[in-house]
Amino acid sequence: MSRIPIHELRRMGVSAEDIALAQATQEAQRRSGSPVQSLGVIVGVAQPRSPSNPTPPVSLTDRALRKRGTYDQAALLLDQQALQESSPERAEKAREVARAAKELSAAQQVEFDFFGGNVSIAFQYQDAVTERLRNSGQSLAKQHQALAVLWQITRYLGWQSYECTKTAADLCDLTGITPNNMSPVLSLLEEVGAIKRIKRGRSKIITVTPEGAFRGKVSAHAQAVERYKLDVIDGGKSEN
Repeated sequence: MSRIPIHELRRMGVSAEDIALAQATQEAQRRSGSPVQSLGVIVGVAQPRSPSNPTPPVSLTDRALRKRGTYDQAALLLDQQALQESSPERAEKAREVARAAKELSAAQQVEFDFFGGNVSIAFQYQDAVTERLRNSGQSLAKQHQALAVLWQITRYLGWQSYECTKTAADLCDLTGITPNNMSPVLSLLEEVGAIKRIKRGRSKIITVTPEGAFRGKVSAHAQAVERYKLDVIDGGKSEN
């Protein structure tokens, strides 16, 4: 039997560090869609399940698939199909294609990790805005309403841009806030420094500082900051 409880692994002399590393390996296997090995197999005190008695495929719900990226979905489906193949050759080909899909996912993950660095800045931005809203004298309901609108604004930033692709009218549709109430919400966000609105022709463009929520490659972040300074701070006209 390959599944051994943690307390039994400790009794067998497996260190806490090795157990922790094995648990991290299991989590990585889950994320990649690979078959998850038991702790005992990973630390080398148990044998993997016999090929003659493979792990049966699991039932994949739409919700379970949606939690994964496109390539991870493809890899998981291929791995599951490989388990159902009667031909070892076809099963190995399916696993080979699954490995290729996982590599593509890993390549995307590198970009996601870089993007995550910007998200940490955005979290600081959200925390600062939240604190300023608390000190604004507005009711808690107004503060929450402003944060809900800000979430949509940062969600719909253009690629490598500080400009929101949605207008105030679009934000009304997304949040259910009426136009009469949206105007003071945007004014409040501008007062606390969360956004800045600039007039471009007949349109009012909603922007956020790139330090607040930048969407794009980190290597382009400095250019976005400089462009924001030229377009919004120096050249833009604020609409209160």
